[in-house]
Amino acid sequence: MKVSVIFPGKVKVSFRRGPTGYLRQDPSVEAKRIKDHPDLQDKSAAQNEDRVKDNARSVVFMRGGDISDKQEVLGEYVLQFGKYKGKLFRWLAENDVGYVIYLIKKVREEERAGQFKPDGPKKNSLLSLLQYSYSFQEIKDLLLYLDSQVVTLPDCPKRTWRDVWKRRDNGF
Repeated sequence: MKVSVIFPGKVKVSFRRGPTGYLRQDPSVEAKRIKDHPDLQDKSAAQNEDRVKDNARSVVFMRGGDISDKQEVLGEYVLQFGKYKGKLFRWLAENDVGYVIYLIKKVREEERAGQFKPDGPKKNSLLSLLQYSYSFQEIKDLLLYLDSQVVTLPDCPKRTWRDVWKRRDNGF
C-alpha cells in the first residue's frame, strides 16, 4: 500500500476579524498566554538574517510552496526579538496584529526622531517583519484608519487637568 503525502503549497494568513469585518488588534488567547507568562517566551540568542531566510525558504520548499514568493517566504521567518521571539511572522499576523501595529508606529517615531539604527539580527528581523506586514492591504488600511483617528489638542500635553479646567475659556 502506498501512502501519499499532501503538500499544502501556499499557506495564507488568516487574520482575526471583529463582527463587522475589521482586523482585531487584541491578542488571541494563545498570544495572551505567551504575553502573560514570561516563562513561555523564547530566551535564546538571536539568529542572523541569512540563517532565518534559509530556514524559511526550506520550509516553503518542503511544503510545496513557491520560494520566489517573497510574502510566503517572509511568513515563515522566525521573529528574533520581543515577547513573541521564536514565533513565525505569519503566526504574529494571525494572533496579535496590535503588536505589529505597535512596532510599525514605534519605528516611525524613531525614524522621525532620527534615532532608528538598523543593524544586528534583531533590527534585521524587525525590518523584515515590517516588510512582511506592509505586504498586506489589510494592515495598510488599518494603519491609514488609525492615523486618521489621531487627534491632538493645542498646548495640552504639558498641562494638568486642573489647568485645563481653569482655562476652559480658551476653547477647551
